[in-house]
Amino acid sequence: MFELLAGTGVALPGTGGLLRFGMDERAAGRALAALADARPLPAPLPVSPAAPDAAWGYSVRWGDLTVAVRAGGPGRAAGAPREPLLHTVVLRRARSASDGPGGTPVVLDDIDLFGYPAAEVLHALGPVPPPGLWTEPPHGRGYLTAVALGSEPAPPPAGRRTSAAAEAAEVERALAGYAPLWTTERDRWQLQEAGGGHLPRLRDEPGTTLLVCDDALARRITAAMLAAGVEVVPETP
Repeated sequence: MFELLAGTGVALPGTGGLLRFGMDERAAGRALAALADARPLPAPLPVSPAAPDAAWGYSVRWGDLTVAVRAGGPGRAAGAPREPLLHTVVLRRARSASDGPGGTPVVLDDIDLFGYPAAEVLHALGPVPPPGLWTEPPHGRGYLTAVALGSEPAPPPAGRRTSAAAEAAEVERALAGYAPLWTTERDRWQLQEAGGGHLPRLRDEPGTTLLVCDDALARRITAAMLAAGVEVVPETP
C-alpha cells in the first residue's frame, strides 16, 4: 500500500520508508531503490499540473504502478536551497486499465484512490481537493489511472503570514461560490487548453469563457474541475 500524506510525502509499502518532500536527489533515489531499481526520467522532463518546471526525476515499477519522483517547481523559489529538492510524487497505471480497480492500494485519508470508480473517489474527497493533490481526468466514468501529490508552497516570511492567511481565506470563500462548475453543473462545462493552462467554458456555448481575474482563485477552480473529471478540450493549433 502507498499512503499519500498531504504536506509530507508518500509512505511506501512495507518497510520502504517515506518519500518526504524536501529530500535531495540522493535521498530520494535511495528511498525508491527500496522498491526496485530506479531509472532517471527522460530529459527534458514532461511538464504537468502536478510537477511544473521539474529539474530531476526517477521512476520505478511496483506491481501495476509506475512511481515517479520529481524535483523543482515551487520548491525552487527565491531563498530556497540551490539544489532542487523533491517536490512531487506521481503514481500511475496504464490508462487502458481505467475500466477496473487498481491492484495496488493508493490511499489518501482512508480512500483508495484507484480502488473505486472515479466519481465515487472524487465525491469522497469533497468539492475542494486536498492541498497538493492532482488527479488525471478518467476516461468516461471509469477509474482513475494517475494521481500525484505535491508539496505545498513554502510559508511566507513572518511579517507577511497574517496577510497571506487572510488572502488564502478569501480565496477559499470565493472558491465555494464556483463549486457548481465541478459538482451540480459539471456536465455543462469544459476546460479549454490554452497557453499551458485551462479556461472554463460552457459546453453548449464554446465562445463563452469564464474569466477569473484572481490568479490564485483561477488555479484552484481549474484544479477542482480537473480533479472532478471535467472534460478537457485540446488547444487548437
